[in-house]
Amino acid sequence: MARDARVKVLHKVGTVKHAVHAEKVGYDAVTIAGFEEGGFPHKDNVSTMVLVPKVREAVNLPILAAGGMADGKSLAAAIALGADGIMMATRFLATRESGVHPNIYKVLVEKTESDTALQLQSLLAGFGLQVRALRNEIMEKIAEIEEKGGNLGELLPLISGERARKVWKDGNTEEAMLTIGQSVGRINDIPTVAELVERMTIDAKEALESGLQAFS
Repeated sequence: MARDARVKVLHKVGTVKHAVHAEKVGYDAVTIAGFEEGGFPHKDNVSTMVLVPKVREAVNLPILAAGGMADGKSLAAAIALGADGIMMATRFLATRESGVHPNIYKVLVEKTESDTALQLQSLLAGFGLQVRALRNEIMEKIAEIEEKGGNLGELLPLISGERARKVWKDGNTEEAMLTIGQSVGRINDIPTVAELVERMTIDAKEALESGLQAFS
């Protein structure tokens, strides 16, 4: 049966079994996110590279790949793995339209794929999740509290959404948990959204065509 291109309800998942369940209960499409993603990757720590083809083989739904997606090469890779498209967060944050503080733009251009860390495994264990965020002073404090077996009451002041919102606006990048993914290592500029999408489309096509030449 052909996949229906009309998507009404999209569900983000981090494992194959959750993608299968999403199809079973009636979702129209799924985003499968590998542990490279910023935010709340699944605790299994499986990469997008492995998850996408496994989900493609397990469900008959449109699939978006997330985690590590940032440019035309990653778009081409996702399509080759069986995805119908991709979802990006960190890369779209690094566009002119996002309107974040200049200090945030600077961080997004200068940081590498090694500058994020996984935290809050103990706090979020019951949900099967953890947090990937930029390494900074707040993340160090969170790690110290977790290592001492601290409780939620100690962590909440450090991980509050209000603290993060203030940083996006005011630019003190050490003062909040910034949920940025490993794709930050693929960001080198701050284009407009239109420029980014056009460039990605061209680069993805070139990457796919170049790859096919290896078999000719």
